[in-house]
Amino acid sequence: MKVLTTLAEGRYFLGAAALINSVVHHGTYIDKIVIGYRDELPKWLPELKPTANGHQFSLSMGVPVELIEMAGSLHMVHEKPNWFRYLMEELEPAAEEFFFFDSDIIVNARMSFFGEWVQQGVAVCGDINYVFSHRHPIRIQWAKLAETEGQLVKNTYDQYYNSGFLGWRREHNEFITDWNNAFQLLAPHSGGMKQFRVKDRTEMVLSANQDSLNVAMMITEVPTSTIGPEAMGFEYGLQLMHHPLGPKPWNRNFFLDFFKGMPPRQADIKYWENVNGPEFKPVKKHKVIWNILVCKAFRFLGRFYRKYGG
Repeated sequence: MKVLTTLAEGRYFLGAAALINSVVHHGTYIDKIVIGYRDELPKWLPELKPTANGHQFSLSMGVPVELIEMAGSLHMVHEKPNWFRYLMEELEPAAEEFFFFDSDIIVNARMSFFGEWVQQGVAVCGDINYVFSHRHPIRIQWAKLAETEGQLVKNTYDQYYNSGFLGWRREHNEFITDWNNAFQLLAPHSGGMKQFRVKDRTEMVLSANQDSLNVAMMITEVPTSTIGPEAMGFEYGLQLMHHPLGPKPWNRNFFLDFFKGMPPRQADIKYWENVNGPEFKPVKKHKVIWNILVCKAFRFLGRFYRKYGG
């Protein structure tokens, strides 16, 4: 059994709709989708049926989508390592493959590729801030902290990886344990877990969930298989996904942003092309068409007018 999971709250459900639409468009390799959520569920969801753990509906091709209300009070991004362990051990103990996508991601490639990828090891994507030497002073601090807790560094990396996607097989479940252990190491140094970030990169911890993923990769004995930042659309190349960093497409004022020198990103266009799709149509059709036209026009004009360095 192959399970896709994501986390959503508030307007991030619009992103989850676009994510699932894009997954269906590229072939339903997965057998089930599990969404961890907080706050109220959107009214545009199909009719829900109760399950032992939450609520469920099915996609048109029969794939069940289960919605599980999340416990915990941390910022949602910091719940990832614990959520993966809960998913694997409690919610889906029979599943063999797991795929996590942030709910603002759009999938661009056939889903079966992700299944092929996890046969090679835990699947991880490079971050936009990709270069991060094994002699970087922050990474050396991570190594020293890990070693004080008996976690020896076993792997050398010169790159930094993004926690917005993860793929793994059950036989590699020890990696999730390693990530949880690394998270416990870094959390006390984060400055607070109620926010996405508190400190800056001059500190040992910038983002506890993502830094701890990178520490887990250093201390684990589980094989990993990595693709660079192009996988998330941060660079040209094998753009398996598009991951919008910063303001989310559903929140942007494209007119105002354009005149500030910040034209639409390709990720913005991908979102608006997928938010209404084969499974969900949470946004009025005329609004989708308008935003696609605006994004494409301003993206073209952005070749000539944009903020320096943008």
